[in-house]
Amino acid sequence: MTTVQPTPLDADEFSAEISLARLRLAEFIQRKASETEASLGFGFVGVAKAPDTYQQLRGAFITSSDTRVPLPVLSLFCDTSIYWSPRENQMFRFWHDVSHIECGLSFTLADELELALWHLEQFERDGHTRTCLEYRMLEADLVGQLHLMGLIGRFPYNQLQFVEDCIRFGFHEGVLEEIRRQD
Repeated sequence: MTTVQPTPLDADEFSAEISLARLRLAEFIQRKASETEASLGFGFVGVAKAPDTYQQLRGAFITSSDTRVPLPVLSLFCDTSIYWSPRENQMFRFWHDVSHIECGLSFTLADELELALWHLEQFERDGHTRTCLEYRMLEADLVGQLHLMGLIGRFPYNQLQFVEDCIRFGFHEGVLEEIRRQD
């Protein structure tokens, strides 16, 4: 019996598929950020120095809840994300940071992994299957970065390239490729 193997996408087709998946991810993140803002009564502002500990985030969240001032989220390192614009990356950070508080999850790797899985569950509940490209991209972004932090203590140098490598070569191979990247 002969099986037909799928033909790998050429570079242009791969790029087009990635672009469509990024668009679907951006639409989801825009909606989640908007829903979060509406439910809380405050939004977010991108800043160069955002809370970087769980205690600082809790304090900022309480301040925003009490005063309705925007929650500060990091505006740096947004240029190479899986989202179309730095603003959309900040929207994800807003939803992510609020989710830390609402789920009672700290910044430990275990809690970050639990939150990543929760985000993926929300994405799946929104109608995105685990096998669709945008789910695989979000998974590589969220879970892959945690692998890197646990193994080598850093985030990818280029988030989009890292995610594309995970999709193109496989999750583990993409992680290894990033580990071997030099600054």
